[in-house]
Amino acid sequence: MSASKSCAIIGAGLTGATAAWELARHGYRVRVYERADVVGGHVRSEWLRGIPYEPHGAHIFHTHDTEVWQLVNGLTDFVPYEHRVTIRVRSHQLSWPLQRSELSRLEEWPEVEKELASLPHRPDSTNFETHCRSIMGETLYNLCVRNYTQKQWGRDPETLSASVAANRVELRSDGYRGLFRDPHQGWPERGYADLVEALLEPAGINLGQDVTYADLEELTSPGEPVVVTSALDDFFTGELGPLEWRGVRLESQFIPDVRLAQASMVVNEPDLSIPWTRTIETKWALEKLHDTPGTVVMREYPGAPAKHYPVPDSAGTNRALQLAYEAKLSADTRNPLVAAGRLATYSYINMDQAIRQGLDAARRIIEAR
Repeated sequence: MSASKSCAIIGAGLTGATAAWELARHGYRVRVYERADVVGGHVRSEWLRGIPYEPHGAHIFHTHDTEVWQLVNGLTDFVPYEHRVTIRVRSHQLSWPLQRSELSRLEEWPEVEKELASLPHRPDSTNFETHCRSIMGETLYNLCVRNYTQKQWGRDPETLSASVAANRVELRSDGYRGLFRDPHQGWPERGYADLVEALLEPAGINLGQDVTYADLEELTSPGEPVVVTSALDDFFTGELGPLEWRGVRLESQFIPDVRLAQASMVVNEPDLSIPWTRTIETKWALEKLHDTPGTVVMREYPGAPAKHYPVPDSAGTNRALQLAYEAKLSADTRNPLVAAGRLATYSYINMDQAIRQGLDAARRIIEAR
């Protein structure tokens, strides 16, 4: 196959699908290789008796990126949804992020109040734990964050980078209870699979095919660009050693005759005696279904052998290994190799950023030609 106006894409998740859509729009013949037997990757949603659920965890679309918002709305119908999360602390269910106005419910309120009055002017971002303690005090941190983090990441919070807290841990006093503040927020009415399949519509798709760097000589022509969205330690078959990942496993339960089973789509569980980190009820995203009997509630268990989350350790070891793999990618002389997406860039990004990276990867290829 001629390398002119053709491209291979490794991975049929949101980033790979977006790159395929953009390249096809500019006249490229695109081949997508996906090792799973379905497209969509981690964002793929499913349905049971007309109720949506997400086998890989909650995915909420929110963005400041107007181009991305217009793109997804042009491919599938989005409905308004402002995501809310709550956290269970013993018998209390509080907003997450925490709101100062709700904290007086806690038995520890007198101690919390004293700590909040003596917080430093700037966060201490030495690591995740120092950052969180400096923005909410030790008592709230121990009640709401420390144990949850230990469960979620399987390591001491001191060993995590403070970057993990960015846009995820805060203490609010403005009364706004939505998790995100982006101007564009919503959920696809037919689920995320519909969006991914629409993005992939113009591309050739090969399912059940696990492509590594060693396969490129057979699958591509010299000079043909390749967008890599798979994890680079997988792509290079662990040549430099394994990157550290944290996976989750979800158990889904259909509950008949119940319209909504919990107070918000996501309920965090910081109690160490509870083995799951959170419960998720995707039905909250579609208001038209709220009065429909039956719902699906998922329990999310951490520590599964899956590559859902990169681990940003405070020592920077994992980032250094990722950079070494990226150097190998750049050093290839046979094919232009472009990394994009959460797995390939070893970064914890939102869906709009995954789409943006797919667009940018495609445009790099188009401009280089």
